[in-house]
Amino acid sequence: MPDEILDNVKELLNKEIGDKKVLEQIKRAAENNEAISNYERNYVRKLIDDLRKPPEPEIEITLEQPTEISQPQEQVATVAPQLQTSTIITHKPRDKTNIKVLIGGAAIAVAIIAAVVLGTNGIDVGPGGSTTMSFGLLDLDQSSYDGGDIISISGKSKTSLGNTISLSIENAGGELIWAEDIKIKDSGEYSTLAIAGGPGWENSGTYTLKMEHGSEDEQITFSFKN
Repeated sequence: MPDEILDNVKELLNKEIGDKKVLEQIKRAAENNEAISNYERNYVRKLIDDLRKPPEPEIEITLEQPTEISQPQEQVATVAPQLQTSTIITHKPRDKTNIKVLIGGAAIAVAIIAAVVLGTNGIDVGPGGSTTMSFGLLDLDQSSYDGGDIISISGKSKTSLGNTISLSIENAGGELIWAEDIKIKDSGEYSTLAIAGGPGWENSGTYTLKMEHGSEDEQITFSFKN
């Protein structure tokens, strides 16, 4: 979604579709020509596809029921039955696909319906009630996640070490189940989204998020419940 992502995000915001915080974050990145992760692009693409998908046609079912035949008591006559028509219209519900992520060696299929919740850690309230974000080397928005949750990853590193940071997640068994290389901003800040689900996320336990950037590296553990 190269040049259309900004228009698509504006359309979703105008129609109040999707998570406003996530869409505002993607909108700012697009307006400033900053890097937008594959997860964020796929999130916007999924919402746009659902918005523009034509509704399922209505299915009309007609049932014909015979009316009761009344006969006079004094004379017996053959009366042809009259048919009374009743119409029932059923609406086929629109299919809403659950968000699932399949992370494999061949492809990544992401459908994201969720929200990025910014934790109170790292948020400073300035004069006049304005809020400013402060970043550590590696931060998570929560300390625990359930299956299907959105994981918001952020941090800040030295730009002198390069403009690309490598992130990865290992499950409780030490198996690599997610990885992404993202570009950092001129300020050294970076952020991206991941889905707590898919291959490798079958078991609950303690998972590890790792960051590598030149000579700097950091890791954080979090709880996962499937």
